[in-house]
Amino acid sequence: MALALECHRAGNLQQAEELYRAVLSIAAEHPDANHNLGVIAVECSQFLAAIPFFQKALQAQPKNYQYWVSLVDALIHADECALAEDILEDARRAGLSGDAVGELVERLVDVALRRARNAAPYPGRTVPAAQRDQVNRLFDTGQFEEVLRWGRKLARQYPQCPLGLKSLGAAQLQLGQVAAAIESMRGALQLYPKDVDVLSNYGYARSLQGDLVQAEVLLRQAVGHAPGFKQGWFNLGIVMRGQARMQAAETAYRTALKCGGDDPPVLLNLAILLGEMNRFKEAEACMRRALVVSPGMAHGYVALGMLLKDQGRLPEALEALNKALELDPQDRAIHSSYLFVANCAPEMDPLERLAAYQRFNELFCEPYRAAWRPHTNNRDPARRLRVGYVAPVFRTHACRPFLQPLLENHDHSRVELFAYSGPFELEDDVTDHYRTLFEHWIDTRQLSDDELAARIRADGIDILVDIAGQTKGHRLGAFARKPAPVSLHWLDSGYTTGLKAIDYYLTDAVTVPEGAEHLFSETPWRLPRTPFVYRSNPNAGAVNELPALSNGHITFCTLTRAVRLNDRVVNAWARLLKRMPNAKLEINSGNFSQADVREQWWQRFEALGVPRERVLMGFESPPWNVLRRADIALDCFPQNSGTTLIESLYMGLPFVSLAGVPSMGTLGASVLSAIGHPEWIAHTESEYVDKLVALASDLPELARIRSNLRSQMQASALMDEEGFARDVEDAYAQMFARWCAEQAAKA
Repeated sequence: MALALECHRAGNLQQAEELYRAVLSIAAEHPDANHNLGVIAVECSQFLAAIPFFQKALQAQPKNYQYWVSLVDALIHADECALAEDILEDARRAGLSGDAVGELVERLVDVALRRARNAAPYPGRTVPAAQRDQVNRLFDTGQFEEVLRWGRKLARQYPQCPLGLKSLGAAQLQLGQVAAAIESMRGALQLYPKDVDVLSNYGYARSLQGDLVQAEVLLRQAVGHAPGFKQGWFNLGIVMRGQARMQAAETAYRTALKCGGDDPPVLLNLAILLGEMNRFKEAEACMRRALVVSPGMAHGYVALGMLLKDQGRLPEALEALNKALELDPQDRAIHSSYLFVANCAPEMDPLERLAAYQRFNELFCEPYRAAWRPHTNNRDPARRLRVGYVAPVFRTHACRPFLQPLLENHDHSRVELFAYSGPFELEDDVTDHYRTLFEHWIDTRQLSDDELAARIRADGIDILVDIAGQTKGHRLGAFARKPAPVSLHWLDSGYTTGLKAIDYYLTDAVTVPEGAEHLFSETPWRLPRTPFVYRSNPNAGAVNELPALSNGHITFCTLTRAVRLNDRVVNAWARLLKRMPNAKLEINSGNFSQADVREQWWQRFEALGVPRERVLMGFESPPWNVLRRADIALDCFPQNSGTTLIESLYMGLPFVSLAGVPSMGTLGASVLSAIGHPEWIAHTESEYVDKLVALASDLPELARIRSNLRSQMQASALMDEEGFARDVEDAYAQMFARWCAEQAAKA
């Protein structure tokens, strides 16, 4: 192999080929030998001959992105562009991203545009103008069923004119018939490949099915034929954002604005994108521009509310979300967004917060109660149970350190596992691993709530577990239809779902103490030790010496998002810094990556008498070095921090938690109890500050804590993966046995 590479670099292709083939005679699957033989074939313009070599290389190493690039490149050279698009889509799903995808897409678009220039002239005049105008009027007035009828009629009467299929596809897309729309638009493009409306709609439809490469190729053709085509640029921005190519998405949205002025949907999407890039001031200004043009746009107020939330401006955020609810009180997603922000509002009465969850249940879940049907599951409580996990998080996600260890440690002699995966996020290599942990994998992205509930019932699920709560991508609509005899919520949302259709909330006695049951729609089911288990990140590295010993001062730190930094928290931290005049505070998360945001927060601390040089802000990911230079972590309230708090413990940083209203305000207390440090739990803000001062004032003890904390965690229930899995399986068995007993009592 070394000799082959030497010959190849020297341009001696014949000798290199012989040596690569000699390698394959010894190791037929050798990936680099196969790949480099394909490269030689391409260099000799034998493009089709190269393809099998690249395919063999990929079979051996499917995560080698250069192999994907080489295969797509050869297919484009061989004029196999349709196959190249499919393979590039596979490559993107395997992890190829960014410039590598963009460059290959540009080449595919160039080929398509060249072909389109040679296409026949548009034959649209074969349809009488009166009929064309009638179809346009029907479409503009939203009469899509009528457009369907006209589209089919025109396609029959004028089979060589694309207008019939074009109208049919556009109406089908509006009616949510995506697969049918794709077929119609594909036919229209065969008749006339330069129709920019069809290219744009077709691209958008392909994106809805997750075919983002094909969607991009189509949309870039549309704007290539018509650079001033606003809708094409808008749809392209959506597709670029779906690929996490943020700069390309921003360019597309801004081009759409140049073409069409202050269009509210474009401004809305641009504002959301800028917010995802932590450019909150720009995003807020953009969203307010949209609301000036379209003051009745409910989802504009949702976007504004979430942008204000990300700046820690919770009262303003709730005001914007309330405005959205006034405009569209029947929109389920708006209610979920409101609940997400309400969870962090310190001034909201817990019963008022619960009432908001109950309103969600009344509006979107109770109407299905009358249609609940009895379950016919085998009522043997000792048998192997069929357990379904419903989640949008079977991928790289903050839930992974908690969800993956449970799934990996399940006893499959006790439970048969079903994954109901979806609905919006892109899959990744973590998804590939999750697939191996289930006996059954069901992609729910194309399933309505009715269809998902029917599938769950058909699968005979005994225990149905919700992992989303009121967070993005939830499928609570399916749970509202009561598709399984026992259902429960666990992990992601951190509080009740609000649904009476869900039986249990899986928790522990610290997170939901006795007497707090009235704050939940579900019945709390308390596990004996901890409500979750944590698996550490292998990249975290070792715990270092206490930084204060060499720095000469204490450094407090938090990795939390701004949504948790309400006035109560900021005031408490200001009092802490005044009590510890040499201490510093580091706030490090994505919300603080922009200079204008940091300036806002510095001014808040300065108004409380804390100089800005004592408050460090920024964003580093991964956070391990941030934690290595800090001494004590800071928890938030009334909603405690989550994963980052546990990561801080693992790096040797103690924290004090102010135990508040269950369960978002008791997470920290639960974690501290699980690792054997209940003395760090506070019950008033004064006690919270006092305990932090006490920790920070005894450096020898703080150094001892730092050196022992990781081993204490590892020996605790918080990191006992097998034990936690048994606790959960016991809970599932007891829940199902209770249901069986209830059914027997009714008989």
